[in-house]
Amino acid sequence: MSDVMDAKPTRTPGGKLALWLFYGFCLYTFWAMLRYFWVVSDVTGGEMASLGGKLLGALMGFLVLGTVAALLGGLAWYTRAR
Repeated sequence: MSDVMDAKPTRTPGGKLALWLFYGFCLYTFWAMLRYFWVVSDVTGGEMASLGGKLLGALMGFLVLGTVAALLGGLAWYTRAR
């Protein structure tokens, strides 16, 4: 009986894949945000030259990437070890 109680739950291969996809996408989101600010910092003309324009563009990109990350995070949570 104690062997059953001591067994640690493990993820299925599909659950591991979902978790690694989520981790990878989080790293990609971090890289994309850094790259966005690096590229946009060189913009000198137009509406994107203002701080508000740069932050608004970053917010819109983060909302899109955050939505995808939330979906992948939900999938990783749903396929967790039980």
